[in-house]
Amino acid sequence: MNRVYNTTLIGRRKVAANTLEISIKRPTDFLFEPGQYIQLKIPKLSYSDYDGASRVLSIASSPLDEESISLAFRDTNSGFKRTIRELPMNSQIIIEGPHGFLVLPEDPGCSVFFIAGGIGITPYLSMIQYALERGFTSSMTLIYANRDKESAAYLDQLQTLAKRYSSFSLKTVFGKIDELYIQQNINSTEGAKWFVAGPPAMVSHVHGTLVSLGIDDANICLEEFTGYE
Repeated sequence: MNRVYNTTLIGRRKVAANTLEISIKRPTDFLFEPGQYIQLKIPKLSYSDYDGASRVLSIASSPLDEESISLAFRDTNSGFKRTIRELPMNSQIIIEGPHGFLVLPEDPGCSVFFIAGGIGITPYLSMIQYALERGFTSSMTLIYANRDKESAAYLDQLQTLAKRYSSFSLKTVFGKIDELYIQQNINSTEGAKWFVAGPPAMVSHVHGTLVSLGIDDANICLEEFTGYE
């Protein structure tokens, strides 16, 4: 059963163009798997919002970070996002969860490919950090697509991880991912696990491309980020 936790805002920073990361204090008894998400609620909005005072947000930080939980989102002009932008540090935050089944198997023993579009990077950052920190033996490849370099959240951090760990490869795309690009940038696909996250149209297109390339649908995990408000 998912639980409700009262916590506080302890950090906020810009991680890409129009993209904010907030950090909240991690409750001591809050446990989650890399790739999961939470429902975050602000007790009182400063601006009205048609969709209310809560949102579903993927966790970007590793479960091994015992001090904080990091969450990133596109900084739209909704009442919810405007309120978060202006919340004083140590303001009360309510979280419920964790939720989600898009999680990384415990050292899967096979190649893992992540394909992320835009803010879909958040669950994969959690997975990648956790796997590298735990010393997983599986090779991991991230294909990360954005409109341009400025809109690519956590790009510097991912580039640093790719330089530090030989088991992790980063490939960036500025524009759309097409079938040719995927063909040219994958290897050792037999038995590999595939994770795809991002806007619905992108997820649907990449999923179809993978199936057309002969990837077993049972080895593909999908997560659609349906809204940014």
